Amino acid sequence: MSIAQQFIQLQAEATHIYRFDEVYSFRAAQEQAEKEKLNAFGMLAKFTPWNRPKEDTVLLSRSEARMEPFWHVKATRSVDYTCALQYPISVHNPYAQKVSLLGTSFELARQGDKAKFDLPAEEHCHRKLAFSSFLDGLQRPIKESVLENYCNKYRFQEVEEIAVEGMVKPLIPQQTVIQQACAQLNGQAINAHAIQSDSVLLEDISLYLRPVFAFEFIWSTADKSGVIEVDGLTGAVRTDGQWFADKLDRLLTRDMLVDASAELAGALIPGGGLAVKVLHKLSE
Repeated sequence: MSIAQQFIQLQAEATHIYRFDEVYSFRAAQEQAEKEKLNAFGMLAKFTPWNRPKEDTVLLSRSEARMEPFWHVKATRSVDYTCALQYPISVHNPYAQKVSLLGTSFELARQGDKAKFDLPAEEHCHRKLAFSSFLDGLQRPIKESVLENYCNKYRFQEVEEIAVEGMVKPLIPQQTVIQQACAQLNGQAINAHAIQSDSVLLEDISLYLRPVFAFEFIWSTADKSGVIEVDGLTGAVRTDGQWFADKLDRLLTRDMLVDASAELAGALIPGGGLAVKVLHKLSE
């Protein structure tokens, strides 16, 4: 099969940074965390009668208001290709022995009183394949529908830059998001004899930052710690939270994302694959 080199294109204005507005305040989140602090050490600790956490033995150690990242990527693959196949043509004249068409003769295959011949043909096709996905930036198994629901229900603002303070560093960098989108699109089967043109248009690569409050409690008599997280949008409480030490250590701007996206989109190798070019805009 003949395959054309695939081109990756970045649509103008495809890259964005969005920051959600807090719905719950830090004080409200801390009140929720205090109510749940005895549950921060697991179910076993809670139901061990001779040694369980108590109000006076569980103390707040530290707290933070942080921004957690997730991604949205949208892309379309456009393919022009040809399919070589045989069209079965029925012949209803019971006396016909062969058929001539455009200067070519075709012998008839008969079965009883039915006759047919196969006409070789080439179909010229155009196909568009769409891909859209939300991905948690910290590699947790958060359902796409949860992240999409944030975007549908809560207010967010587009920003040109994000200050260092409080933003958790993404564990899934931008190049991985783009490569996953291309891999999904290229993984869809196309029944082709030859591909004349093949391109992927990156239509949206957006980084969303949502507010989360984290409270670490120390169980003094057991020398254990646990983290309570409160979602700054929904107010939902997680008693098995995490403390992310890796925060962004440099200013993040939209231009940095645009440069990274364009650089990766232009990194092609013969055969149409994406070159694995490590861009450390976010992941370092």
